Amino acid sequence: MGEREASFDDVCMCTDTCALAGASAFFAGIKDAVIVVNGPLWCYFFAMRQIEHSQPTISHRMICTQLDNDAIVFGAEEYLCEVLAPYVEQPPALLAIVSSCAAGLIGDDVEAIARGVGLSCPIVALDTSGLTGSFADGWDKAARCMLSTVLSERRAAQENAVNLIGVTSAYCSGGNDANELVRLLETAGYAVNAVFGSNMSAAELGGLTRASLNIVVHDELGLASAHMIEEVCGTPYIAPLPPYGRAGTRKWLAEIEHVLSAPRRDAAEEEIAHVTRTDFLRINECKSLWGDLCYDTAVIRAPRSVAWGLAQALRTEWADICHLVVAAAAEGAREAAAIADEIVGETDTLRMQELLTGLTGGLLLGSSNESAHIRPQSAQYLAVAYPVQDALHLTEAPFMGLRGARYVEEQLWNGTILRRKNLLSQD
Repeated sequence: MGEREASFDDVCMCTDTCALAGASAFFAGIKDAVIVVNGPLWCYFFAMRQIEHSQPTISHRMICTQLDNDAIVFGAEEYLCEVLAPYVEQPPALLAIVSSCAAGLIGDDVEAIARGVGLSCPIVALDTSGLTGSFADGWDKAARCMLSTVLSERRAAQENAVNLIGVTSAYCSGGNDANELVRLLETAGYAVNAVFGSNMSAAELGGLTRASLNIVVHDELGLASAHMIEEVCGTPYIAPLPPYGRAGTRKWLAEIEHVLSAPRRDAAEEEIAHVTRTDFLRINECKSLWGDLCYDTAVIRAPRSVAWGLAQALRTEWADICHLVVAAAAEGAREAAAIADEIVGETDTLRMQELLTGLTGGLLLGSSNESAHIRPQSAQYLAVAYPVQDALHLTEAPFMGLRGARYVEEQLWNGTILRRKNLLSQD
């Protein structure tokens, strides 16, 4: 393999998935939508890899035109018409057509072709080739395209109603995180009107304008959408750091309450206090037996908001870290960025490989892409980003909120205890 090919291989192993995957993931979050990937099978399977972790049956409503060399030369109309034909008599609630790099270069009027088939359902078509950006770029583009078809003047806002914006189950444990955030908000007395991007129906999209406040969870996904809703409907929004850890959860709720008063603030505070007190006693017992939870080096590589939220909780609450490395842009996380000892660029594969191969007595919070480079006997690993091929998640454990704080901390402690027991057995 030549130098250029080897370099490209490194980038493919360590960088984010493409815009097509992001757009497909957004539409997959609309549970009664059908997604048509207008492109070759490779692009289809590449996008599905990101989605099927959380939606194993997504192939039932995600299809592919299977473009080949003839389509690149003569156009994709015949291919589109063939895959869309079954939906003339049985139209879905929404049909989304996302085009790959090859399809984008052809230049077909995809939406016109789809309407010409005789479909009676709403149709959204957009170019989401890898040439247009990353997973987050594709998700954002799809979200704004969808909003442009459903937004109208703001309706009368429901009292204490909020939307969660920029949420996706295509992030590791993203669906579980959404459920935990909804639970926390309802505990505090808010009415969660919609979770934009995760497990909502096409009919629910029109209800986005009834909220009093939009809460952006992952800013790389939802910030532009929240701004768009504010411009069209006048609904204000906030974009705090996602709530990882007990202290992070308290701060997240406080930032929301600062803008929109919580009807049952005391109930939320009582739960936070109870969990904090209970966990403190249990963890102290663990410390008395096994010592402090500490790592020489901790490396975090995940989508930007996830990485910085985890970094904040890891350093300030969960463990003692000598050298904290975050492989994510610091945009939108200025406060959290100050706690990192080193920030690594996403495409700095040489430094990332150096860190991972030398991660003795350290911790990796990342994906299977990164875990392949560490020695399990000398470093601890927790999967917090897709793809995940070396761990199985069957429970509905989140990473965010109070339940997420407990889950992550128990995983860190149990991994450390196991490692120390193995060391003792070797003496």
